[in-house]
This record gives sequence, C-alpha cells and structure tokens, in this order.
Amino acid sequence: MKKYFIYLLIYSFGGFVLERIINLIAFGEWVENRVLLGPYQPLYGAGILMAIIVYDFVLEKYISNKKLRTFALLVTAIITTGISEAVTGFGYEFLYGTSLWDYNLFFTCNLKYICVIPTSLFGILSFLAIYFIHPYIKMFEKAVSNNVAKILFILFVIDIIVTFGFIL
Repeated sequence: MKKYFIYLLIYSFGGFVLERIINLIAFGEWVENRVLLGPYQPLYGAGILMAIIVYDFVLEKYISNKKLRTFALLVTAIITTGISEAVTGFGYEFLYGTSLWDYNLFFTCNLKYICVIPTSLFGILSFLAIYFIHPYIKMFEKAVSNNVAKILFILFVIDIIVTFGFIL
C-alpha cells in the first residue's frame, strides 16, 4: 500500500509541474490553478496510479506477449486518464459548483471534462511516464522508509483537511 501512495505523490507532483509548463506555453504566464495547497495535482497522480494498478494486477499477469501488454498499457493509461478527469471534474463541480476546466473550448470536444484529443494526449504522457520513468520511481519508492511514508501521508491528509475545510 505504501508504494502506491508514494507513486500517487510522485506522479501528482509531476502533474503539478507538467500543468505549470503547459500553462506557461499555452497562456504565456504562471496560472495558479491548483486544487490542494501542496505542489501536487492528485488528478494526474490518480490517472497514472490506476494504470499502474491495472498493469500490476491484470496486464502483467494475464498478457504474456510483451508487445500486446505494452499496447494494453497504452489503452489502459488513456482510459484511466479519462476516468480520473471525469471523476475529478464532475465531482468538484458537484461539490463546489465550479469548474476546474472546460474541454468544450477545444475542437472536437463535446464533453466538459473529457475530450478525445487532450485526454488521449495526457493518457499517452501517462503511458510514457510508466514505460520510461516508472522503473526509476520503483527504485526510489523502495528507498523511502515506512516512517517517511507515514509523515508524507499525514501531511497529505492535513492538506486535504485544510484545503477543503473539513473539521476533525
């Protein structure tokens, strides 16, 4: 369980950095659109984490052909990215009455939070991260002690509590 939480944090931080780069390129300025206080975007981390879990528990066990397994990982990453976007977008709008983004502004998009082109691009980026970067992340995760993971978990929960105003 620890390893999946560490993966979530790492890929959420990577998503935070990626989103800042995309915003700088697209808008020419730093756009502050984070959901939590910390430097991470759990939307991105959750999409990649779901793909990793499917890979670990399904694809790796049941698909022996490496090329087919790689293709299945690509499709899985695109699908889990879409699921993560839909749950986050619709969930946030339901809870807070505001939109985090709107894909209706893009060509070929007719859903607010999911669109074939941007969702697939983010899915492809997730696939590339899993395929090329994840082996190094796995080595890093093993070096993180249980105590450090517990502290990071507590800080993450505190961030959620403070951000969304939950009262203990």
